[in-house]
Amino acid sequence: MIDTGIDLIETERIRKAIRRWGDNFLRRIFTPRELDYVKSKKFYYENLAARFSAKEAVFKAIGDLRLNWLDIEILNNGKGKPLVFLSKRAKEKLKRKKIKEIKVSLTHTKEYAVAQAVVVKEDENGCSKIKFQD
Repeated sequence: MIDTGIDLIETERIRKAIRRWGDNFLRRIFTPRELDYVKSKKFYYENLAARFSAKEAVFKAIGDLRLNWLDIEILNNGKGKPLVFLSKRAKEKLKRKKIKEIKVSLTHTKEYAVAQAVVVKEDENGCSKIKFQD
């Protein structure tokens, strides 16, 4: 079974939040590894917005599990592909919901960032088959 989530954010919202709350906002939303990654990039605010949007998309795809922002970490591999890393607490909750995998795709422009999350779940037989609608 597959669930999806999508999110769009204006980059300016992230910029305003940082101006208003500074490091408190950054530390509440992003992990140290995410912040280190983004600091190494040319488009700082755009990359932050993309990660924020990816986390929102994951929240929407997994449903109400009462996770917090730091339970989900969005990092890129050596080839630039975004990957989802989860806290121990999040892994335990997702395991109970039979979620096997989370994939994300994200992109940004100067004005907007958008992300989509795809969640693969086991069915009642322990399979994670893709089902097509009739």
